[in-house]
This record gives sequence, C-alpha cells and structure tokens, in this order.
Amino acid sequence: MTRENKVTLYFVRHGETQYNVERRMQGFCDSPLTEKGISQAKSVGKGLADIPFIAAYSSDSQRVQDTAKYAIGERNIPLIIDKRLKEMNFGVLEALLEDEIPSLYGDALDKLFSLDVNACAPEGETYAQLFTRTEEAVKEIVEKHASEGGNILIFSHGVTIGNYIIQVTKSKEFQVHENCSVSVVSYENGQLQVEKIADTSYRNEGSKQVN
Repeated sequence: MTRENKVTLYFVRHGETQYNVERRMQGFCDSPLTEKGISQAKSVGKGLADIPFIAAYSSDSQRVQDTAKYAIGERNIPLIIDKRLKEMNFGVLEALLEDEIPSLYGDALDKLFSLDVNACAPEGETYAQLFTRTEEAVKEIVEKHASEGGNILIFSHGVTIGNYIIQVTKSKEFQVHENCSVSVVSYENGQLQVEKIADTSYRNEGSKQVN
C-alpha cells in the first residue's frame, strides 16, 4: 500500500522493573518500575524531547504505561493503549526465576531463545504468533497516520520489539534491547526502513538532564 507521507516509529522498551532485577520471566505478568526504571523513562523522554511526536502508543502492561507517562511528561502527546503491543506470553514460565527453570522445565529456556519462529514456552505463544499481533498493530498505526505523516512513539517490550525487528529485517541475530533503548523504523511509499536498533543514546543523553 502506498504511503502518502513518511511515518517514523520510535519503539521504546519499558524501564527497569522489579522482576528485571530479580531475573524473573516477565511477559504477560507484571511488576512495577524500580527507581532506576523511573529515571530511565524520564531520561529517554528528555533524550527524545527535540523530536516532534504526533501520537504515542503503549502496551496495556502497567510497567509500559508508566514508562510512557514518565517519558512523555508534560508534553501534549495523546497516549493510546493497544494490548497487541504486549510482551510475549511465556506460559508456565511466567514470574519464575530464570535460575529455577532448568530444574522445573529442563531446556525450555534454550528452546525458547533458539530464534525458531515456532518456538515457545510451555503453554505460551510462539514468535510467529507474537509477530502476527505486533505487525497487525503496527500496520494499523502506520495506516492511521499515513495521510499526515510524522513521528510516533510506541512503548513496548524487549522481546516484542526485538522479534518485530528481526522478522521484518530477516536477520539471523537477535539484538538485546536494554531498558528504555530506542529502535526506529520508518515507512514511506510502502517501503519499510529500519534506521536504529536498540539505541541507548537517547536514554544516556537524557540522563544528563535528569540526574
């Protein structure tokens, strides 16, 4: 489909959470942002302050909504919640410590992180299923804003963003997305271009103003 104007999406992973610190599997389950996570969210917002955004979208997970609100701050950017931007469903592994999974479910983690699009946690969703819902949401966002064009914020999760990037680029290597890192994807005249992947410079530059 031909795009009338360029739409640039800024994907932002949420800030550090309590489960991140404890190294628990955190997909559909949730935990609050830590003080560091709140600082990261404010920092990435400061780092993106010079970019005019016409809208922002967020997963319905509280950690992501909170990240979005801290990052947007006082800026007049409408925030829309879309559950399709949620993290991968890790099934029975949800909220478990990574270190305790081998004794409970053998090599489930190794299989999950094998980059096989059909891989999944027991009773969870596959990367293919995750991509289907993420792509559906992204396409709707792009189509909604194509007539006017502009920059869009999308607050989401590490595996969700990483899986989307790896699927659209046909890459064989998954890049780790740190908390509040930014990936940039643009759409123009029906063409997709990945401009940045897991870039921490916005967060790092912004932290100089927050701290």
